Amino acid sequence: METTITLECTLETREHLRELEHELKQIHGLKVFFVEPRDADAPVLISISVLHQGEQADLAIRRIAHTLFDFVHSSAAEPGQRKIMLVTIEGERIDLEPLSSDEIQQIVAEAHAGQLE
Repeated sequence: METTITLECTLETREHLRELEHELKQIHGLKVFFVEPRDADAPVLISISVLHQGEQADLAIRRIAHTLFDFVHSSAAEPGQRKIMLVTIEGERIDLEPLSSDEIQQIVAEAHAGQLE
């Protein structure tokens, strides 16, 4: 099993990230790992692997995108408070805040397609 994407998260409270982890784990066809560093200043990593292919993968990727978009843009967060960087296998780092749900979906889909090659 390969990691499709990794999220690098910096937040004031890590409880919100546990909520995100829980939401992602509810999506069928994903494997989610939560890596909490010992250093309080280091970012939390959430590793996401899409386990399926075809239509099931497309559905999971769509749900990932909506979940991430909703989390970053929730009304409880101040602008810029929930800093989440999406890191692809190639090492590309992308800030999720300015992206639409469709853009996030496209990035995750491309990462998943690259994993299958």
